[in-house]
Amino acid sequence: MATLTVKGVEEALLDVCGSRGANSAQFRKELNLALPRLYNMGMWRDLLFEHVVTTTGSTFTLPDSAESVINAIVDYDSSSADYSIPQSVRSQFHDYRLSGRDDVNDTLAIYGIVDDGYSATVEEPVDGKTYSLKLQPINPATNLPASGTVYVTFSNGTDVSKVSTEITSAQGGQFTCGGESDPWLTTHATDTDITSISEIRVGTVELPAPVKLTWEETGSSTSLVAATSLRQANQVTRYRRYRISNDNSKTIQARLLLKRKFKQLLADTDVVYLSSLNAIKHALLGSVAETSADLERSDFHWAVCREILDEQLDAHRGAAKPSVFFKADFGGQTANLM
Repeated sequence: MATLTVKGVEEALLDVCGSRGANSAQFRKELNLALPRLYNMGMWRDLLFEHVVTTTGSTFTLPDSAESVINAIVDYDSSSADYSIPQSVRSQFHDYRLSGRDDVNDTLAIYGIVDDGYSATVEEPVDGKTYSLKLQPINPATNLPASGTVYVTFSNGTDVSKVSTEITSAQGGQFTCGGESDPWLTTHATDTDITSISEIRVGTVELPAPVKLTWEETGSSTSLVAATSLRQANQVTRYRRYRISNDNSKTIQARLLLKRKFKQLLADTDVVYLSSLNAIKHALLGSVAETSADLERSDFHWAVCREILDEQLDAHRGAAKPSVFFKADFGGQTANLM
């Protein structure tokens, strides 16, 4: 079954399982309530995708559409021949509980990739350097949206920005969009000494189009990404971050199998990645029943929903199904019991 947009799902299911009298806007709200639970119920057929990350640092963040790393192979020096090797993915604070970091505060290579929680920005500023901030449109747009506000809480190491003050004033952290084109909306020249960001937040009104925020290194043309796809009203950025050993600051390339996360559906053209209309139907019916305090009916629909997704996943795997083998002699070797 083909993956559909919000409009495609609406045309198929609005009259079947939408709440009574629901219009397009109400149906999208119902989808936004039901689908997060569907995404979290398992690693379904449509929710895994591959992504390549390249970094010269000791941390990397996942794209905004990803929830977590499932598997990874890493080339610790991608400037030469490809020597990618599988790497374990460890839970948050795994190495802290066992041994801590090494003498340069880096992650030990023995632990592979370690969950580092969430960060307010995609990329971190380089220690010892200062930056200004720039709000930019996302291709193919060439102008900022005609309206909307983004608030940034930043610091220069001493003072913290005033989010209620426009960026045209010193320490102002309020970016107001007005359809600007080149030169893009940017911080005031006096704020070129920014060293950290603690929060990036969209205002109470949804932006007409997504924008991104970048770090602009002072005295250089170097630019780093601070935030991407800023659009949803009241959105606060949180990017999933992982640590990896890179003592020599080489160019590391990691090929990752990622679990897709649910992103709020804002437009009719947004993609609903779960392709089973039957599963979505039962999820919506279960959500509506739950709202009506009919928990027995709700549990029934969610159970059927899981069965449908399990069957779809089983059909999708085909012959590539996991097999379990038991070897009483440990494969001809003596087990290490120490």
